[in-house]
Amino acid sequence: MPTWDVRFDTRVYVTSPEIVTAVARVDALAAVIRNIPIPPGVQTKIDNLNILRAVRGTTGIEGVELSDEEVAKIMRSPPTKRVLPANREREEKEARNAQQVMRFVVEVVGKEPSTPLTEHLICRIHELTTQGIDYQNNRPGYYRDHAVSAGTYVPPQTGEEVRRLMAKFIEWFNEGPPRSWAASIRAVVAHFYVISIHPFGDGNGRTARGVESLLLYQGGINARGFYSLSNYYYRNRPLYVSLLDHVRFETNGDLTPFVRFALNGLVSELDAVHEEVLQEVTVIAFRDYARETLMTEGRMGTKPGERMYHFLLGLAGQPVSLAALKRGRHPLSQFYRGVTSKTLSRDLNFLRSHELVVIDGDEIRANLDVMKRFVP
Repeated sequence: MPTWDVRFDTRVYVTSPEIVTAVARVDALAAVIRNIPIPPGVQTKIDNLNILRAVRGTTGIEGVELSDEEVAKIMRSPPTKRVLPANREREEKEARNAQQVMRFVVEVVGKEPSTPLTEHLICRIHELTTQGIDYQNNRPGYYRDHAVSAGTYVPPQTGEEVRRLMAKFIEWFNEGPPRSWAASIRAVVAHFYVISIHPFGDGNGRTARGVESLLLYQGGINARGFYSLSNYYYRNRPLYVSLLDHVRFETNGDLTPFVRFALNGLVSELDAVHEEVLQEVTVIAFRDYARETLMTEGRMGTKPGERMYHFLLGLAGQPVSLAALKRGRHPLSQFYRGVTSKTLSRDLNFLRSHELVVIDGDEIRANLDVMKRFVP
């Protein structure tokens, strides 16, 4: 496996059209997402979804295969409650540690938004990442003193080299050219150097991605929730690994290809979050529109009107089967207990005639598309 002499005369062409465009899109999307008002409950829902993706992504890159459902169960349960079988205890611990890193990032930046990146901070992220897991020759929060390999690449081999390079990296990152770069570029470059120096016995990739996430959060990119590039790297793992080696061995110190790859991934992650936020806002707007429509028709304040309104509140979350509704096998059936099927049909016909629901075969769904007519 090849070695790369870690150096700090590397370049990022921050004025190249592709980088400028990517940074502009990242900043614009982050600003738009940040300025959309959403209720606390929706904020929590989106935040948890993004943490789930980050946890699954950063552990998946290292070969820990967890489903979204498994990660969700782990995140919802207390640390003392085992979710996975005993033979998968280590996988569960790695997911819990990854979640803890995300929470730590929020806490650190919340207490001191301008806190600089330090060796101590990086070591703390590593400690949280690997604590409680029996990795060979790894001490959580401490640099290694032994040689390691990193897949397709041989990092610096001695503890002395590691300490010298980490100190030099922090100095260069805080006082050198990166100081003037956009937050998104700084985050990606920090990720590249931490994973290239490989300062710990294990958990280096997850630590590097944790550092990257901290810098993105600090830069305001994560203002509406916890986003992470880990999910993007996980989905594009072969390209992720090959580009790390490409900028080490083939570009003569030009990190631009890896930065461009990561920024394009960040744009795609932000695009997805933007769509999720808009979807949630559309549901909120639809509920208000439904109430307004029922009031205009003189139905609010009446028993049928209140029944239809509360039915729509539930229906905006997910579609319902008409058969399940009639048989009382759906939570929304509660609004039609004690009334005839004729009453249900009359309500549905009213809601459909006012474009509040769509009935497609056996499926009834809220007509969220009606809100598009109010978009300029």
